[in-house]
Amino acid sequence: MDYRTVKNEENDGSDENEQVLSPFIHFETHEDENNNEKQSKWSHQQDLDDFFVQIYQYHQKHGFFCIAISEIFGLIQFVFIVSFTILLVQCVDYQLLFRSSPAARNITDKIQIHQVIQSPKQCLHNMYRITIWCLILSIIYWIYRFARAVHHLVSYFNIRSFYTQALDIKPHDLPNMTWHEVQQRLLIAQRTHHLCIHKSNLTELDIHNRLLRFKNYEVALVNKGVLPLRVYLPFLGDIISFTAGFKFNLRLILFWGPYAPFDQRWHLRQEYKIQSQREALANQLSRFILLYGIANLLLSPFIFIWQVLNLFYGYTEIVRREPGVLGSRRWSNYGRLYLRHFNELDHSLNQRLNRGYRPAMSYMTSFVNYSIVETAKFVSFTAGAILAVLIVLTIVDEDVLNVEHMLTLMTGLGVLLGVCRSLIPDENAVFDPEQMLQLILAHTHYQPDSWKDHAHTDYVQAEFGKIFQLKYVYFLEELFSPFVTPILLCFHLRRKSLQIIDFLRNYTVDVQGVGDVCSFAQLDVAKHGDLKWFAPVRAKQDNDAGITNDGKLELSLMHFHHTNPKWQMPKQCETYLEKIQERAVENMQTSSVLQQSLGQVQRSLYNDAQSTSSIASKSRNDPNTYSHFASPNHTTIQMSSQYPSTSMAQTSASQADLPYRSPAPFGVLSKIHSQMFDSSNSTYLSGSMAPLQTFSSAAQLDMNISCLFMHELRHKYKHGEYEELEHINEDHDDDTKC
Repeated sequence: MDYRTVKNEENDGSDENEQVLSPFIHFETHEDENNNEKQSKWSHQQDLDDFFVQIYQYHQKHGFFCIAISEIFGLIQFVFIVSFTILLVQCVDYQLLFRSSPAARNITDKIQIHQVIQSPKQCLHNMYRITIWCLILSIIYWIYRFARAVHHLVSYFNIRSFYTQALDIKPHDLPNMTWHEVQQRLLIAQRTHHLCIHKSNLTELDIHNRLLRFKNYEVALVNKGVLPLRVYLPFLGDIISFTAGFKFNLRLILFWGPYAPFDQRWHLRQEYKIQSQREALANQLSRFILLYGIANLLLSPFIFIWQVLNLFYGYTEIVRREPGVLGSRRWSNYGRLYLRHFNELDHSLNQRLNRGYRPAMSYMTSFVNYSIVETAKFVSFTAGAILAVLIVLTIVDEDVLNVEHMLTLMTGLGVLLGVCRSLIPDENAVFDPEQMLQLILAHTHYQPDSWKDHAHTDYVQAEFGKIFQLKYVYFLEELFSPFVTPILLCFHLRRKSLQIIDFLRNYTVDVQGVGDVCSFAQLDVAKHGDLKWFAPVRAKQDNDAGITNDGKLELSLMHFHHTNPKWQMPKQCETYLEKIQERAVENMQTSSVLQQSLGQVQRSLYNDAQSTSSIASKSRNDPNTYSHFASPNHTTIQMSSQYPSTSMAQTSASQADLPYRSPAPFGVLSKIHSQMFDSSNSTYLSGSMAPLQTFSSAAQLDMNISCLFMHELRHKYKHGEYEELEHINEDHDDDTKC
């Protein structure tokens, strides 16, 4: 697959040796030389990417004290895992502990702990060679982690001073501040302290491009089908492997490593921008991937041992206490990239996916294999009966516990009983997959259009299972990742070297004051927008390789506007969002999404204690005020479970992670409410948006409704319900591009 360039311009070979000015090069102007003593120590940061990432992490990790504790406990935990494992493997006399030797059987007294544990001299004398090698590697790795922890603490102490002096945020005020408030102060600090030397003012988009420079590339690689790697296995079909180990290696290969295409993290090397060198660079990248694969293969036994220890120490007690945890689910690594917007920060993604967790679990558990259910009922009844008898016997006489393997048998029966009961569905559950899937879409924002009206099929359920995977599948993937990752690197990722090179060249743009970023992350709907998502008309192309799939760009633009409502977007983006709003107003009475959503919003506003009396008075005077927004023919079951007084929307996020309460100016819900109050009675409220502002998590609600409506428009367009569209006039002025 060969990606076409977005602009039909090829760099000349003469540009190969041209020096590109880095946005981080430090230089002094004449004014600087005369006013060095007046300059802030925060001026002209050499690596703004790292600086902004530390500012963001400092906020998300709740300040310097929590970061210091986390680093210290991380070092102590590593020492504990290594030392405790060596103690169990080398220093315990298991023959004496289990009385398996003739001498141990003759001991009649109770065995003491100090008798079982050998002396340090005996442990060192009997230590296996592989244990010695693991210990040496552990010491080297701990020294590296210690040096990294010291470096992090020094850096974050500097960030602490920046928060206190430049942002005027004291440590005790940090827990009560959202990231949006910190970001607004950061934008003001740029004007005062000149953090970036190439721009006097930074925008929210500039900050997000720096924070998410490489994550935006990862999202784009998944969206364009370059990743993840799909491996066919007999009896299992296509398997998506995107483990944490593979993702770490991918970032080393493409972004962080010594041979990565990116130079100094913010600049794509000049040779990668020249099309004539694509073959040579692809061969070079293929060799580097092979070297990484071989290195992973050599380290795989040690990484595997570490994975086993982590899983054993971290989850054994949880599985014993809650056996059903293995049958629960999590958003897969692939799913997190597929569902992630361009320029979406980690806390925003986590908050959104946490809201969608319960409906996703309801959807997956609604598919029942009744043969497994009947088997689970039989096994749970049998295991429960045996366990009940054993419990009664221990109550009658506690000496029953002294019977050999009795405690093990009771523990095993309890785990088996918990697993079987987790396989039996709730008898009060209702199978309504279409509504469940649409509720999931309201939170996750992305689904293939082919899933609509097919939510009840095994195919959709299996595809969604790749995004929302079982936890025991995740554990198995991570456990065997040390052996699978070298195979993926050497035999699968190498084949995509040319695609990766073409992707980096075609979808990289240089932004002043920011550096090289993924062109999709600029949210340029005129350049990369999909006409089927009501994007502006672009020049006719033979191949639409320059557009994103599944409305990724359009939905990302809507989401970025909702999470950053003060962002001054370019005119082209503003016109596009206005067009969506106009469609929403036109379809208020015919759109099932808007009917159901607004019906729930109306009821929530009625229940609001601050507006109950005024709304009741208004409804008595004009009973038809809301009648055209909540048709009795439309059910509200779907959206009522989505926004039950917004409690579900808030319980999964801390206060610092909540979005703005005020809806964004170009959201669908804000436009409809403005239209509703303006058309009913302009003197009803002093401001048309006042009622919606009192609705908690209004921004999140607005984004969810906007997403559902955009998907509904896309589906109607695909099925020919809109034969002629009012397109946005394309503006070729460079100042209007996103």
